[in-house]
Amino acid sequence: MSGTAIPVKSVPNMVIADDATLSSALMTIFRGKFCNTLLPGRTPLQFKAGDVLYDVGDSTRSMFFIQKGFVKVGTLIADGREVIYDIRKTGDVVGELCVAKTPRPDRAVALEPASAINVAYSDVISTLGSHPDLVLKLIEFFCNCLADAYDQITTLTVHDLTGRVVQVLLNLAARLGKPDTDPVQIPAYLTQEEISQMVGARRERVSTVLNSLRRRALVDYSSRGHLLLQVAALRSLLS
Repeated sequence: MSGTAIPVKSVPNMVIADDATLSSALMTIFRGKFCNTLLPGRTPLQFKAGDVLYDVGDSTRSMFFIQKGFVKVGTLIADGREVIYDIRKTGDVVGELCVAKTPRPDRAVALEPASAINVAYSDVISTLGSHPDLVLKLIEFFCNCLADAYDQITTLTVHDLTGRVVQVLLNLAARLGKPDTDPVQIPAYLTQEEISQMVGARRERVSTVLNSLRRRALVDYSSRGHLLLQVAALRSLLS
């Protein structure tokens, strides 16, 4: 489903943080009114677990509106390891960084069987042209994402490994879990390797932290292997 990827060079941490924050901001914009305008009459593409929706280096400018399932968004670094920016769910968008950069600096991979509607960037531009209010929102989000990028860099600098793991878990709870519940169950199945890719540390080190949190009854697993997070208790570790 993807084009030929270019060789991956070293990606500085600040660039990764900027791309992750920009991706999150753009994803927020390309929802709601965009979906109602762009998606009717389009047929979703089907992806199996592990299928690549698009890859680093692809030149095709399009976005994927997720109709079902979970998709991880990230990039690759010089030694071939993956860094995960975010986990997207039904109703979210992936591929939005093509608005700012080509060839693509990121990649999207289905975590489980998923379906998504592929929309060309030119169609998105046409929609923006007919909805000036959305252009103003786009400018506001670009400004806000600069401040958010520096916040992410500060988090990487200030927090130790445990703090970084806890922050990632809290972000997952906020993005994917049901609101106003505690513990929060993460409906997507995530391996320790994938969590380490979100933290930016070796799996062995992240596994040690997760085991410590589990012994303290702050993290557990459901019968289906989904994370169960004691959100209030985890949040207190960062205060």
